[in-house]
Amino acid sequence: MIGQYLENLNDEQLESVKHFEGPCMVYAGPGSGKTTVITHRVGYLISKYNVDPSSILVISFTKAAAEEMKQRFKSNYTHLINKTGKVTFGTFHSVFFRILRCYYRYDLNNIINEGEKYKVIKNIVKTLGVGNQLDDEFVKDVILDIGLFKNSIADKENFAPDSLSKEDFDRVLFSYENYKNDYKRIDFDDMLTKCYELLIDQPRVLQSIRKMYKYILIDEFQDINSVQFEIIKLISSPNNNLFVVGDDDQSIYSFRGAKPTFILEFDKMYKDTKKIILNLNYRSQENIINTANKLISNNNFRVEKKMSSVKDAGLDIEVLRPKTREAENKEINDLIDNLIKEGYNYEDIAIIYRTNILSSSIVDSFLDNNIPFISRERIYNIYEHWVAKDLICYLKAAMNINDREAIRKIINRPTRYITNKAIKAAESYHKDFITSLKVKGGLMDYQITYLDRLEVDLKTIGHLEPRSAISYIRKDIGYDDHIRNYCMEKQIGSEGLIEISDEIEETALKYSTIEEFVNHIKEFKESLYENKRNFSAKENQVELLTMHSAKGLEFKVVIIVEAIEDIIPHSKSQDDEGIEEERRLFYVAVTRAKERLYIFSPLSKYDKKAHISRFIEEMDIINEKKSKFKRGQEIIHKAFGRGIIEDICKDKVEIKFLNNNQSKELDLNICLENNLIS
Repeated sequence: MIGQYLENLNDEQLESVKHFEGPCMVYAGPGSGKTTVITHRVGYLISKYNVDPSSILVISFTKAAAEEMKQRFKSNYTHLINKTGKVTFGTFHSVFFRILRCYYRYDLNNIINEGEKYKVIKNIVKTLGVGNQLDDEFVKDVILDIGLFKNSIADKENFAPDSLSKEDFDRVLFSYENYKNDYKRIDFDDMLTKCYELLIDQPRVLQSIRKMYKYILIDEFQDINSVQFEIIKLISSPNNNLFVVGDDDQSIYSFRGAKPTFILEFDKMYKDTKKIILNLNYRSQENIINTANKLISNNNFRVEKKMSSVKDAGLDIEVLRPKTREAENKEINDLIDNLIKEGYNYEDIAIIYRTNILSSSIVDSFLDNNIPFISRERIYNIYEHWVAKDLICYLKAAMNINDREAIRKIINRPTRYITNKAIKAAESYHKDFITSLKVKGGLMDYQITYLDRLEVDLKTIGHLEPRSAISYIRKDIGYDDHIRNYCMEKQIGSEGLIEISDEIEETALKYSTIEEFVNHIKEFKESLYENKRNFSAKENQVELLTMHSAKGLEFKVVIIVEAIEDIIPHSKSQDDEGIEEERRLFYVAVTRAKERLYIFSPLSKYDKKAHISRFIEEMDIINEKKSKFKRGQEIIHKAFGRGIIEDICKDKVEIKFLNNNQSKELDLNICLENNLIS
């Protein structure tokens, strides 16, 4: 019976499925059928080796992945379902929490969900005064640091948080742990750390778990962190029937504590490891896989392997170099329109970006052009960020000096030394807020001078176009300096907050008046809410997602945006280790594409020259295209029309254009980088 399910497996897949006992490391590249291998091996263990299903544990990182494997197993091996016992499919957290429930009597009411955890940390940050509780990203970064600290079971003394100073981080962590102890709560990190402590402290419990799970299979092994691995090592010992499947080239979650070290050094930890490489890709066209191979081969810290596609070559990968972000968005809209005309559906298309902040301008553009979209993540509304709100309040105050709420919010940003007592005294006075402060605030002369200057500034802003107005607020009023001083005081980096201001300023370029820009912001928020309210995963919509959340997915068409230096690779990841992970991220994005891949790399960003991502150069797409141009070939030039190639010499191409029979010598690299000829 088992044989009929294995007929379509390739040799390496079959070898993996038939592995019986002892440690086995399966290096499974993108689209190589790792889920197929895991589910069939479970069936093979039961059918061929008579393994008791209840002694098999299959672990993945997401509930969806675990459920998919469970359903695949059920559909393929219906005849095994009624055997005594059943296979355990679950996530690390669900499996380890099950162990904790048995011995600590926890139940679901003890768990802090992520929403509650966010509120608790936000309140602690506010109470301790160690950061801006209004900054959602800052609070999320603190939570990430707490998770990273707890999951790094070794060398905690030398842990260096990114979100806060070590001293402030320790205070936040101490308060959070006290909160959980007081209310008898645990979070998802505790499920791992407390399970590890239980198994270390209670040998009888460990022995019981070892008897229960004799065969352990782990999916996406490259995503494992140190505490997860330590627990697995404890449970699987001494027989070490550990079957792990993963791809070191897709290890992209270092911010969660995952390290490629675990997958790369697995055979050193387990000397008798059987190693198998799945290098046949069933997802993508050959051109996409060949290009991905060139990219990832630049990493040094990896297992040497080369993916091969079972599909035809397909179309060339397109690198597009629009002049600006606005031009990029327009070209993306036009590209999607053309793809729909060719017969693709919106749901066949994915827009992939490095960071969530990049989604705002794309959403903006899609809303303007009625392109339907969805996102698995919360769509990033840049106008909800506190920095953006400050800038918008300046614009509103410039439009209406009587907008008390707007002026109250920016009165001390930057500081004008206006006290809360003065603000309270002015609130009930009938004049505009600045005049009310002067009359009722009991101010000193120097404070009034600041307010006089603010009045002049607001009048000046009111006569400017939106982009110039934002620039004036940042430079002339000193808002950027205010941000830098704030970050220096809180001992955090200012780059992310300055980038918010850059994004707002660039977006404002499209609008001719402040009123028009402010109205757009209101409409954007309403449209985003309406889009979320009407969201349905079954609808025909373009998917927007970050490179991190793209892993494990596939689309007929992938469009990667903002492929420029300091975005990908990111400016925060410039050491050797960081660059290698950024390259893996780009590799993940590229290998999501089944049929077509478009990469946008704008020539400028925030009015400054942008450099094409080094990863595009590593993929050698331009040279690949150059090799396809031949003497005598007919081409089309965007500006000069149809022509015949008369000669090609290194980087120069001589073309005779048919509209006037004149020949021109052009730089082939520039033509290809800017998609001038085809």
